Amino acid sequence: MGINIGKLDMALDRAVEAAVDPSLWGDVLDRVAEATGAFGVNIVPIAGSFPGGLIMTDSLQPALEGYFDGGWNKNEWRRRGLPLLSRQGTVLEQHYTTRDEFTDEEYYRAQSKYGLGRTCIVGLSSPSDLVCFTLHRRLDEDPFDVEDETVFRAMRDRLMVSAQIMWNAGAHRIEGMLEAFQMARIGAVFFDRFGKVRSTNAAAERMLGNELQISGGELRSKVHAETVRIRQRMKAILTESWLDPRLAEPIQIHREAARPILLRIQRLGGNFPDVFSHSVGVCLMETLDPPKASESTSIAGALGLTQTQAALAGMLADGISLRDAAEMRGISYETARTHLRAIFAKVGVGRQSELVALVVRMRTIAS
Repeated sequence: MGINIGKLDMALDRAVEAAVDPSLWGDVLDRVAEATGAFGVNIVPIAGSFPGGLIMTDSLQPALEGYFDGGWNKNEWRRRGLPLLSRQGTVLEQHYTTRDEFTDEEYYRAQSKYGLGRTCIVGLSSPSDLVCFTLHRRLDEDPFDVEDETVFRAMRDRLMVSAQIMWNAGAHRIEGMLEAFQMARIGAVFFDRFGKVRSTNAAAERMLGNELQISGGELRSKVHAETVRIRQRMKAILTESWLDPRLAEPIQIHREAARPILLRIQRLGGNFPDVFSHSVGVCLMETLDPPKASESTSIAGALGLTQTQAALAGMLADGISLRDAAEMRGISYETARTHLRAIFAKVGVGRQSELVALVVRMRTIAS
């Protein structure tokens, strides 16, 4: 079955839309599969892991479940094609797998149960690693040939535009969050799915030193056991175990000449965009100050608010939006709105600007 260039062209037109609205990617992959005669299409990072679900055509769902259940993701045969993929941008399976290997290797025997044949992998180079757009043929069909691969190389150029939009959008989102955490005087260190640091704000950089530093792109403590805990927590957020209460406890970094630092490592939200994301998690850093009445305690006492409500009011006064404040406190936007309405009722204001003005006046008087 040949490639329908017209249908493929129309499918790739939608890929630009999908860069803005990721919910469209399922439809894009279905259209690409139809245009190329592929049994199925999926997008996946070549290395590392990520918290979002894989994006794929429905035809590949049973095979992908068997793939992970069988542990083949830890023994991926197709990594043999990486040298060619890195040089050419695409690689056909028959260029790194012999006919005998395709017949006899357990990896392919496991896939044959689901009718999967040979593939063509299209590599999308990201700022930090490689994401693969993979087209699968049926087992009973001829593999994609060199002529098909030429078309897929042209397709790669179109897909790279969409991927770049998504990578850039992710980076801009992180920049906004860095600024929000900075305004809240919270240190923030964002990291990717390999546990490598991608961005930090000034508040975090001020806390770094001999006891806690970024070395080799990794956040490390002077104490090895603390570094191990940081690594374990970063790794855990990429799996379902990130909700394990034993792993969710903050990590305390002891310092000789300063107060300890408390690290809270959290997962960022998202689904498919995680494949193209700038970061998948954030390490929030706060200094453990000597026990004293906090600002939120003062606000709570003066205005008759709960500690949660007072903390939210203080963040709004710092210029943080309600949506960002909700994300930083680990609550939903609707829950934050409910808290805000309760604050309005207790304080006797009707607008957020009035509440902010009130808190600012209190800070001025207190200073």
